[in-house]
Amino acid sequence: MSTDRPFPGPRIPSRGRPAHALEAAAPVTAIPTPTRTRISDVVYEELREAIRSLRLPPGAPLSEPAVAAWLEVSRAPVREAFTRLADQKLITIVPQVGSRVAAISMSGVQDAVFIRNALEKSAFEQAIALEHLDTTELQALVDRNGAAALRGDAEDFFASDEQLHQLIFALAGVPRMWQIVRSTKVQLDRLRQLNLGAAMANAEVLAEHQGIVDALDAQDAVAGAQIIHKHSHRVLTDTTKLREEYPDFFLT
Repeated sequence: MSTDRPFPGPRIPSRGRPAHALEAAAPVTAIPTPTRTRISDVVYEELREAIRSLRLPPGAPLSEPAVAAWLEVSRAPVREAFTRLADQKLITIVPQVGSRVAAISMSGVQDAVFIRNALEKSAFEQAIALEHLDTTELQALVDRNGAAALRGDAEDFFASDEQLHQLIFALAGVPRMWQIVRSTKVQLDRLRQLNLGAAMANAEVLAEHQGIVDALDAQDAVAGAQIIHKHSHRVLTDTTKLREEYPDFFLT
């Protein structure tokens, strides 16, 4: 493998096109030397986010010297980052063979769906118990998400979706719970990225976002719980089709 690019050749679903459209992954930029954070932590976060976003798709080859050269760091922090990512089943390391981005773990996806569903339902219930609940900002994010879908802007569609759900936790007064949710859902986010084209074209996804806001305004705990459950589990219904399209992207 060439040492001037850590990610030569992997191809992923384009963010602005349906999931079957493939193009070269965007490069990861060099990182500055941190003053307080360990370099290995920064390398880890950079690689983890590249895996989460499918800039590094399942099966993409990785090498310590290539990543070190690309991010302009020594090999030691890259090796530490690789070990952490392997412990989280995000990369596989085979001695004398090399390292690759691991396939998507469906058990990891299911665990993340369970955690997200449970915590978001609890946040919703806590939010509607507040005396004064302002959903103006949440509605703006729903509108932005819908506009992104209409113009085919997958990057903003995903970003506004994340911010929308994050805000539910903030409205409930438990913003740090979102960080717990986010830390558990890398496998889930990989599946969501793979399914972005279909999600943007699905009117039910947008309707569910609006339904969450409406249930908050109505302080309807039953409707809110039902919508959140359906919404959080929706990506699992597309798994069969995605596994047929991308068999090498999933654990067998």
